[in-house]
Amino acid sequence: MKALRTKVCAYAVVLFAGLGLATTPSMAGSSDFSGVTFALHASMNGIGMHGSHTDSNEETTRGMVGSFVPAGGAEIGVNIPIGETFFMGIGVSHIGGSGSAVFEGDDFGDKNDFQVRASNIRTWYIQPSVSLWDNSAVYVKYGNTDGQLDFYDQERNEICDGDDSCGLSGKTYAVGTTTMAGNGLFIKTEAGAQQYDQIKVMGLRNAGDDDANDVSAVSSVEGHPMVAYGSVTIGFKF
Repeated sequence: MKALRTKVCAYAVVLFAGLGLATTPSMAGSSDFSGVTFALHASMNGIGMHGSHTDSNEETTRGMVGSFVPAGGAEIGVNIPIGETFFMGIGVSHIGGSGSAVFEGDDFGDKNDFQVRASNIRTWYIQPSVSLWDNSAVYVKYGNTDGQLDFYDQERNEICDGDDSCGLSGKTYAVGTTTMAGNGLFIKTEAGAQQYDQIKVMGLRNAGDDDANDVSAVSSVEGHPMVAYGSVTIGFKF
């Protein structure tokens, strides 16, 4: 994940450096993109989490979550001109619905497998952009992302429902393009990565534990969730 984030940042530096050298009077003005924006987006997300599960006997198994999840949502923002060809986008996006994946431990019999579900993903972002021609621009994005995690054991018991310790918090890094289609309509394409802080959840129960009140049956899981995604956004500039 660190390598992916590094590549996204490196591509952004090369892109903006090249554009700075190639700027000519034929390029569009930043005012072509300025204004308040509202948009809907669809994305494909590759979700992963390398982590560990510690059972009630303090035995640890390691594994990972892996899943591809389609998602949709909305965003609102504003583009502010800061030069002849540069402008700054500021906004917030929200992913509706939820996506889930199964943590597969390396234990015999898959007794430490469980399901992870993420929902209410929200990103506050800044988006430095440079216009190319009358109808197109490129940008890099940096944002703070948060959301909610829910865990389910093999008996489908829900853990951490509404618990602050199950919250997601991390960073978003992305590059993309914006194309104005006329009459205020625009289309964005974006590729990026989200890296979340470490999570540690207490309360998962081992498969086969019959006594729900047996404190000794409680186990824990910890890891670093991560997401790589590609998205298409269609919106309107007011």
